[in-house]
Formats: sequence, structure tokens, C-alpha cells
Amino acid sequence: MGVVLSLFQIKDKAMKFLLQMLLFFCIGTTFSQTKYAELTPQGFAPVTFETPNKTNEKLIEAARGWADYYNKKGYDVYDVTENSLKIDAWRENGYFTRSLGERYDFNIKYTLLIDFQADKKYTLTFILKEVYNKTVLSKTTVADFFTPDGKLKEDFEEVKPSLEATANRIMKSFADFIDN
Repeated sequence: MGVVLSLFQIKDKAMKFLLQMLLFFCIGTTFSQTKYAELTPQGFAPVTFETPNKTNEKLIEAARGWADYYNKKGYDVYDVTENSLKIDAWRENGYFTRSLGERYDFNIKYTLLIDFQADKKYTLTFILKEVYNKTVLSKTTVADFFTPDGKLKEDFEEVKPSLEATANRIMKSFADFIDN
């Protein structure tokens, strides 16, 4: 009986170990997503991608298609040229911050500037245009998150990673859509 019990104990420990490894792998995969853009006091720098083998006309058409697909709360496509366009859209919960343990979510209006270049590359520039506390427009800008010497202010430590995650999710979605 002692041998049978120990086999069950071994099986139980092995199952727990496999479950922990699976959980570790899933969490690691979630947090290891590619980071395209980093928030600086000047905003986000442009990020360059390889252009799929399509004409600029098809790329502009695909960019418009992405805007319609991704931005269910509405969007505006404007300043369209042969090789560039701008998309303005609204994003709920664009970033968050905490104060005394309570989480505060902020909605944003952003511009995605898309420039298809002749060298089979394109750049995406994510611009934070407006910040809203729910639906009330705030006067907050990216520069407000940083000290004059370019360091992130203590009260905004969670803003940078959460806003970067939003910008990177949007850019990844665009890049994936354009590639298909």
C-alpha cells in the first residue's frame, strides 16, 4: 500500500509541476510581446517596418480597411497622399495611473501617422493627441508625465508602461493587418 500511495503522490507532484510550467510559459509569452515604441518626453519616435509586396494604392486601401476594422468607436482618415495618411481614433482605457491604491483609467484620442516609403519600408508614428478623464477633455500632455530633465515623474510610473502597451498594441495590429 505504501508503494501505491507514493506513486499517487509522485503523479500529483508531476501534474502540479507541469501546470506551473504551463502557467509560466503562458505568462512569459504574454509579457514578451514585441515592443515597437517607447514613450519619451517628446512622445513616441517613428517605428519602421518592412512593406509587404503591394502597391502604395493597395497599402493605402489596406490602411483604411484597418482603421474601419480596429476602431469600432469611430475614426477619421485624412491628409491622404500617394504614400501617406493619418488616422485619428478614440481608445478607451488608453492608459492608467493609481493614487492611494485606486486605479484611474484615461481615454485617449490618438493619431497614427503612416508613411509608405520607396525603399519598401513604412513608418508608423503614434501621437497622443488628447487625454480624457472619462469623457471630459483634460489638458494633460506627454510632457506632463516627465520632469524637465526628462525623467518620469513619480506619480506617473504606471502611465508609461500602460500607454506604451496601448501604442504597441495599436501598431502591432496595424502591421499584422497590412501584412495580410
